[in-house]
This record gives sequence, structure tokens and C-alpha cells, in this order.
Amino acid sequence: MSFLTSNSKGEEAVIHTQPQGKLHRKLQARHLEMIAIGGTIGTGLLLRSGGAISRSGPIGALLCFSIVGLQVFGVASSIGEMATYLPVEGAFSHFPARFVTPALGFAGGWNYWFTWALTFPCEFAGIASLMTYWIDTSRVASWVWSIVFMVPLVGINLITVTGFAETEFALCIVKILAIVLFLIVAICVWFGAGSNQGPLWFRNWNPAIVGETSVDRFLNIGGSFTTAFFSFGGTELVGLTAGEATNPRRSVPRAINGTFYRIIIFYLGSIFMVGVLLSPTSPILKAKSIKESPFVYVYSQIGIKFGADLMNAVIIVAATSAANSALYACARTLLRLAEDGNAPRIFAKVDKRGVPVNAVFAVTFVGLVAVAGAFGAGKDGSALTFDWLSGVISLGIMTNWMIMSFTHLRFRYGYLAQGRRIEDLPYVAPFFPYADILSLTIGFVVTIFMIISAFYTKGIDGAVWFSKSWFMDNSWTYFGVPMVIIAFIVHGSFVSGFRLVPYEEMDFETNRYVETAEELAENEAMKERPKNLKGWAKKIWFKLF
Repeated sequence: MSFLTSNSKGEEAVIHTQPQGKLHRKLQARHLEMIAIGGTIGTGLLLRSGGAISRSGPIGALLCFSIVGLQVFGVASSIGEMATYLPVEGAFSHFPARFVTPALGFAGGWNYWFTWALTFPCEFAGIASLMTYWIDTSRVASWVWSIVFMVPLVGINLITVTGFAETEFALCIVKILAIVLFLIVAICVWFGAGSNQGPLWFRNWNPAIVGETSVDRFLNIGGSFTTAFFSFGGTELVGLTAGEATNPRRSVPRAINGTFYRIIIFYLGSIFMVGVLLSPTSPILKAKSIKESPFVYVYSQIGIKFGADLMNAVIIVAATSAANSALYACARTLLRLAEDGNAPRIFAKVDKRGVPVNAVFAVTFVGLVAVAGAFGAGKDGSALTFDWLSGVISLGIMTNWMIMSFTHLRFRYGYLAQGRRIEDLPYVAPFFPYADILSLTIGFVVTIFMIISAFYTKGIDGAVWFSKSWFMDNSWTYFGVPMVIIAFIVHGSFVSGFRLVPYEEMDFETNRYVETAEELAENEAMKERPKNLKGWAKKIWFKLF
């Protein structure tokens, strides 16, 4: 459905009540809320966070996660402003090309696709290693579990977008309840429950930041940022779901509201509790194997054997949920790339149920290749695959965030340059332009931190420093970041050029969502001042969740 209107220059422009793609708007507000709250809690937080505490100490890990969490808040708000105004699928390739330059859209889109394409098998590698908690690799090879979990998940995503949404909704409820339970139990243990030694307080903050010298502490904190980025990856996913959301002008802002509080409760709260319950020298934190998570080990350490099994199962659920999100995000990004002419047209195919089938099969193929790599690496191949993939993904995530922050700066400046009013934006990102500038600053500074941490040998012989372990832990240095730079330069040099889209030429009309009368009434009702306690409770719930 479409109609004609006039833009700020008096020229006619077509406004579409729905984007021209073939995807179906079936994602409800409750789906987006749950995706925003728990869709990204996966193996990054529940498996790799222990390594961050071991490497940099409890304060160092909290510092890393706090800095990245601050960046996440700004990025999610920025994407929310653009996606609410222009709810298109594949926002991470479309917006940079539309408001910055086509070369950045090409590089950013493929980087986002590649990041999620690697996240998909990475989560299954995590699941495979978690299964060895119960069944040793001598009985069942770890890669087999990747196949067992992958097949039904792909099948669900081939049904309809509702299949993805309902699966994600159910999985998120399970892991959110489990994280809340963990935090409650951990607080009780912290205050001395189940121990004759009294409250633990901060006795395990010894040392608070790992490192004998200030240089060592600096390098250890820098090296832990990869874990933080990997853990927070996907918090921006709500922006991608806007293209299939019913009433996106209500559901997208609703999903973004409370992002700051969720970061504090689920991410920083979990890191804090693991840090006070386990010393940085604890073997479970320093182990390279991911057969046990610190979340699992905490229960075992205090003698709750059933709790350890329960948390291990929950972490598997969390990883399945993250893989489900990865498959969805990857397929929709590839669909947009194909529609924009930046990928083979075969991936633009959408069946009558609104599913980009060929794009789903493409990411499935990448997953199978990774499983084959794990098989070739031996019985512990899944653990090795997980370490390598997570390193590449970490910097890919940060690069995506920086691209979207820069894109939002140009989006807002272009919007104002055309004489448009801030009041007409359905959702306004707070703290503009400071949040975007802060996001870009954090990205640049952290990248320098990580480069120094990766290449500074601390006086150790290079042949020893650059070992197999280094290449597994720092895969982003030679595989992830160079790929984005090459894609940008090649596309700009041979296809589109590097010219920035002038503010006056930016298109703010095509694909702009126009609410129906029912949606307008629903949106206005949510703005009214509550008249009773029930109304206030509903308002608070709306703001937070």
C-alpha cells in the first residue's frame, strides 16, 4: 500500500505503509521485548566471561563489560531511532548505504552477515562442548551434538517468521528465569549461605585487577574486551526485526526501553557475582576448555549437584536461543544485500510464507562447514572452533556498532538539514550526538587497547609468543578486521566511489512507515497519563520491558 505526499522541497515522494520486500509483519511486541531482553544471552556471557575474570580480574572484567555496555546503550538507541522511522529489513547494510556511502553499506552489510554467519556455528560449538559435561567425547564426538541441535533449528526457521519468534520467546523465558535464579542463589552464597566461613564479601577480589605491573594490568584489561564484545553481540538485533514487526512505531521503542537496566542486571550483575564467588586464580576460570562454565561451577562448588546440571542445561538453551537469533539475523541481512544488488539475486528469493529460504540455506551451509572443521580438528575440535570463531566475531560486532553510530550521526544531521522536526520522529535517541561520539570513541580506543594487547610480547621471544594459542585467541587481527577494510576499499574503488551522500539528497520518505488508524489509537493510548494503580503498573512495565 502506498500514497503520494510532498517532502520538505515540495516534491512528490512515495510513502509505503510497508516496505516493498516480501517479508510478513508477524512479530508481536512481546516477541521483540523478549528478543531485546534475553535474545543475546548466550555462550559469550555464560561461557567466556570466566576467562575475562581470570585474565583481567573481577574489577578489570567489570570495567570491560561496563564500557562496552555503555556503548551498547548508545548504539541500540541510535538504531532504534532509524529503524522506527524506516522499518526495513537488513538495516545494517541499507542504512549505511542510504545515509553515508554505498561502499560502507556493502562492507558493513557483509561484515554483519559474516559476523552472524560465524556466530551460528560458534554457538553450536559451545553446545557441543557443554554436552561433554554429561557425555564424554570418547563415547560421542563433540561435533555430533552440533548436528543434532542444528537440524531442528533450521527446520523451525524455514516454517514462518512466527516459528523463529515463538521459539525465541520460549527459550528466552527459560534463560532469563535461570539467570535471575542464579543471581538470587549467588547473592545468598555471597552472604554466607551454605558455608561456615561467613560472608565472602570481597575476599576473592585478590587481586582485583590481574597483573604484576601497571603495563601488565593494562594489557590484560585490553585483552578481555573481546569477551565483552562477543557477549553483548546481538543487543542491536531489535533494529533488524523492525522489517517484520507489527506496528513497529510502538513495538520497536518498547523493546529498546530499559536497555540500560537490562545491561546492569543481566550482564554486570552476573559478572559481579561470578567475580565475588570465584577467585581469579580459580582453575575453572583459567581453564581453556569450555566443558564447564563458571555459572555451572558455582553450583558444584557449593555442593548443589542438581543445580550444576540445571545450569548446564540452561546454558545449552541459551546457546540454542543465540543460534536461533544468528540464523534469523544472517538470513535477513543476506536478503537485503541481494535486494540491493550486493549479493547474488538467488538469495533475494522469499517464499509465500515470507521466509528467505535460500538465505537460510546459505548460513546453514556455513554452519556445516564449521562442523566439518571441528570434526577435522579432533575430539576437542568444537572447543578449538569456538575459540577461533569468537575472536573473529568480537571485532566484527564492534565494527558494526561503530558503523551504525556514524550512520546515525549523518541520519540525524541530514534529517535536520532538510528542515524536518525532531518532534516528528516516532522515537528519539537520547543524548545525541554525544552517545554516538562516545560509541565511536570507545570503539577506536578499545581497538588500540586490543592491538597493543595482542602484539606486545612483554619481552617474550616472538617464536614463543605467536604460538598456536595466540592465533586461536587473536583471529580478529588477521581475518576479521582486514576483511571489512578490503570490502570497503574494493567496492568504493571499482563500483560506487567514496562520495558521501549529501544531506540534501538523503531520502527520508521511501519505506517510511505510516500507521493505520488502529495503530495510531493504540500508540496514543500508551501516551496517556495512568489513572489508577493498574495503569501505573502497566506504564512502568512498558518502560522497563
